[in-house]
Amino acid sequence: MLPILVAIAIPLLFLFLVWRLDLYASVTKRALIVCIVWGFMAFALSYGINTIFARRFAVGVVLVFVAPIVEELVKSLVLVYFVRRPDFTYFVDGAIYGFAVGAAFAILETPYYLITFQSGLALSLMRSFSTSLMHGSTSALVGVALGKMRFGRQSTRIVSLLIGWSAAIGVHITFNRLISQPLSPSVLLQALCVGLGGVLLTALLIRHGLREERRWLHESLGLQIGVSHGEAAVVQQLTDLGALLKPIELRFGPEKRQQVEQFLRLQAQIGLKHKVQAMTPDPALREELADQIVTMRRQVDLLRQAVGVYCLIYVRSLLPPDIESFWAELATRLESPRASNVDVWRSLGQKVDKLDQASSELNM
Repeated sequence: MLPILVAIAIPLLFLFLVWRLDLYASVTKRALIVCIVWGFMAFALSYGINTIFARRFAVGVVLVFVAPIVEELVKSLVLVYFVRRPDFTYFVDGAIYGFAVGAAFAILETPYYLITFQSGLALSLMRSFSTSLMHGSTSALVGVALGKMRFGRQSTRIVSLLIGWSAAIGVHITFNRLISQPLSPSVLLQALCVGLGGVLLTALLIRHGLREERRWLHESLGLQIGVSHGEAAVVQQLTDLGALLKPIELRFGPEKRQQVEQFLRLQAQIGLKHKVQAMTPDPALREELADQIVTMRRQVDLLRQAVGVYCLIYVRSLLPPDIESFWAELATRLESPRASNVDVWRSLGQKVDKLDQASSELNM
């Protein structure tokens, strides 16, 4: 029982750690659950397909060449779906979605091997830190490739998907060839390096994506990078938001602190959605993003009312002067319609006029 629990717990732990890297909380719990469920389904589908091939080809051929292709293609199907959704912001989301699918896949695969071969804790630990993490990392590569080329033309997206698949399948084939050899300390060490190295690569890619999203946020607000140290680093303050808002929790309670955190993150998400909308070539997707921005503005307005004027003033009193001025500028620019020749923007401005009037007293 313990080996199976370990095989389930370790991938979930690494998934949680990867999810926590999502600075702007753009990956929703609902989407994460969908990816996990698909990971379970992907294991079942892949098992059935691999079994069919195993009846026609040698086991070694299926293990090294067929299984990696089948598994990576099946795991990535949900990513192809998500990249077309307005909730998908950038390749940071793709990396997390992909890792979730791969981790869920491994949560079923490793216990299957443990039960089939009557293996114990040693194999459970070995597979959890190597094979399980490899599955998450290869799916994350596909998600990154899809997210990176999301704003290109249809042909570019197809090329991007092929690149992601090739990278994921290549890593998977290399790993399976490695572990198909007689196990030795050297082979085990290399397998661990592939698993842990894949997680590290995923984390680095997410960090890189977050840096680009920070730049997007500055651009969407019309701010110049490098104007001041506070402005250049202000979005990074979200990484320290827990400590920054601790006085809010002590003074107003945990519920109010959670509302303030959600309020600030939503402000940042709206800025990112504006940038994504401007970069998206698909008119239908732009319309969906416009509707989503309106919905998020309403959520911000409701949160503002729930938090209250006094609490928001207290929040600003806790921020350093240059950072406080940035958030004031952020709120002002996000809540004011911007001139544009695009009908969608004019429509959006008209829809939020009433919200602007209700919130103007907080943006003075």
